[in-house]
Amino acid sequence: MKIKGLLKISSTFLVLSWMIVVFLFSSQNGKESNRTSGIVINKINTVISSEKDLEQLQIREEEEQDVNNVYNYPSNIQSVVRKNAHYFLYLVGGVLLSIFFYIFVNMKYAILTMIIGILYAISDEFHQIFVPGRTSSIVDVGIDTLGIMTGLILFIMVYQIFKKNCLYFKK
Repeated sequence: MKIKGLLKISSTFLVLSWMIVVFLFSSQNGKESNRTSGIVINKINTVISSEKDLEQLQIREEEEQDVNNVYNYPSNIQSVVRKNAHYFLYLVGGVLLSIFFYIFVNMKYAILTMIIGILYAISDEFHQIFVPGRTSSIVDVGIDTLGIMTGLILFIMVYQIFKKNCLYFKK
């Protein structure tokens, strides 16, 4: 199998996998989504907290009767985690879509990356309207768009660096 064929298959698989992951995150109801954010916040706390703070957190969690309340963090912390998750997921999407369109169409891959990325962000937010406990936000579409743009720029930078050294990029 030629390298271009392998790259086409791989890039298609990666883009579809990314889309499925985003869809699955968006399919989580409000409680599941809060729990996912809470797990991330706990991991961050583990990294930045001292041992004494961690012991206190563990004691509080053990005393807590309602497991769901363990992940009931202030909305501003939840919001920061969620917005960063949007940005990071779509940054990855921007890179993957850039690779995909570069391999398949080469010319105008940046335009296609932005169009498809933004359309997917809009469809993702539309999908959330129908998920219990979730809402749709134009702000999230904007954050997703910034992620797509960052991923595209990252791809272009890496492409320019490797353009001189990699045979595949020399066309």
